[in-house]
Amino acid sequence: MADDSLEAYLGTVRPDARDTVRALAAAIDAAGADFDRKVTYQMLVYTFGQRWHDWVVAIGVSRKAVNLRFLYGQRLDDPAGLLRAGSTTAAVIDYASADQVDGDLVTAYVREAVANHP
Repeated sequence: MADDSLEAYLGTVRPDARDTVRALAAAIDAAGADFDRKVTYQMLVYTFGQRWHDWVVAIGVSRKAVNLRFLYGQRLDDPAGLLRAGSTTAAVIDYASADQVDGDLVTAYVREAVANHP
């Protein structure tokens, strides 16, 4: 993905979250989807056709965790039991550090989210 959105986002988050954000971004990129990516809604958002209101996956940083968010995450199978409800449609996986990120598992979740995206 040839844009500066990841570096721009990293400049807005606390330093101890940056490695986790990088690990999640790499796992999302490994899914091979032709995403558009930009910083919006105070998150690094991935979507198709620049439909920012209808995004697929996003990375956000809170005071306690780095959040991997799926807009339609309630539709995902969640074989690892990691998702928590974020809203009636969204679901979130929280990470306290980069060493908790299983890149292959994140990539699998992203691929399923892409396959199930309306």
